[in-house]
Amino acid sequence: MAFAQPKTTDGLAVAGSPRLAILRPDRDFLDLLGRDLAKERSYSQPCREWPEVKSHLAILVAPADRRGDESGEPQPERIWGLGIVRPARETDRDRKVVVTCTRRLPQLVPAVGLLGVVGERVTGLSWSLPESGPVTVGASSLLAGLLRSCPEVKNAVENLMPWLDETPGWTKRELRWRDERDALLLFAKIAGLASKDFAPVHSWDREKARTSFLSGLTGTPTQQEFGGIRGQAAENFNGVGEIVLRPFVSDRGRQRYDVEVTSIVGGRVAAGEEGFLDAYYYHYESQTLVALRYLRPTSSGLLSLETGHSLAEFLSRVKFRPSSVRRGLGDYGLLNDPLFLRVHEPVPFTSSLHRTSSGAIYPYDQIYEAVSASAVRGLPVPFNDMITRHLVPTDFARLVRDGWLGARDVTFGMVLDWVEATVQTGRVALVFVDFSSRPRGNGSGIETRSQGVA
Repeated sequence: MAFAQPKTTDGLAVAGSPRLAILRPDRDFLDLLGRDLAKERSYSQPCREWPEVKSHLAILVAPADRRGDESGEPQPERIWGLGIVRPARETDRDRKVVVTCTRRLPQLVPAVGLLGVVGERVTGLSWSLPESGPVTVGASSLLAGLLRSCPEVKNAVENLMPWLDETPGWTKRELRWRDERDALLLFAKIAGLASKDFAPVHSWDREKARTSFLSGLTGTPTQQEFGGIRGQAAENFNGVGEIVLRPFVSDRGRQRYDVEVTSIVGGRVAAGEEGFLDAYYYHYESQTLVALRYLRPTSSGLLSLETGHSLAEFLSRVKFRPSSVRRGLGDYGLLNDPLFLRVHEPVPFTSSLHRTSSGAIYPYDQIYEAVSASAVRGLPVPFNDMITRHLVPTDFARLVRDGWLGARDVTFGMVLDWVEATVQTGRVALVFVDFSSRPRGNGSGIETRSQGVA
């Protein structure tokens, strides 16, 4: 499926005129931002009229140095960094704004000439721009000037643009819907269903959908089993945030399935913060677990700066780690680690796409080694082309279904331990439990037959 390509500005894809804002906070607030670049900070600025309450790309301007340089000349205004800003509560005198996703530049960048040449005069940042607040005139020219100013500014703008949800399908919620739907269809493949045969996805209702994609689907009424695990994930995390439980059962022809899916969204993510997905597939009869951690590289192919740190923090909270010891003659497998990393191609969410997205799946150890190698070489994060071997979704689903991938002999209590680690680290969890009793691979049948012959 082809998507309409937005226009480009100095190599960066944008759609229409971007939402930009100028902020001139004092030095104390800039110091506060610098201490934790990922944390949300708020302050009151004089502009009360913001035409849109959506997020804006914020240009953070450092206060001018009135003392001047050695020659005594005052220093011009300089850009301290960039970030994402959204307007908040309005008062009689000012308006509070929330700044997040801050990108501090290695050094202050002079703002003079940022808008380029207008007529025969080189203009500065102050030309036709507000003292503070949204840029309502010349936003495209300002963005072009930003991209030309220096490579560090261009990289920061490129990394922040996806947060502006400039085009349909790129909002934080829609990208989470995209990932959740992808996991749902991928796990349906493991359960033996083609995307076209998992009918519930085709009746997804955008109007009903909330934070999770699952909330837009209609489940099948089922009878709770005494002492069983149905509903246990939702019950275990009740009160955490937004919990959605959907059972899906069908016994018609190729559309035979019996699965239960639970979405667990923490309170902060449900309130609007970013939250990436950890998706869990669990086959009840064989006690097989596979976990997919969804990663979103930047458009330049870099993984997030927090990739290695977030993985380490997550695994430090997991009490259960699978054993690689074979438990019997017929217990064969290629990889007994349940954790895999899913990297999407940068495509938007579209409600008409009822198939897994393009992209790759990597064993956890492969990404870990790449992150470690990058650190040794002094690189902040690995490029995608440093990680060349991967699985595509169809092959991955087949290998899991046949028992070659995934951790076995995993109790559901152990699964909930992994899910708890996901929630504790601020991510969204999707738990897909497959109750089907289909034949499994990995040599289990060999052991059964040999016992029968004996």
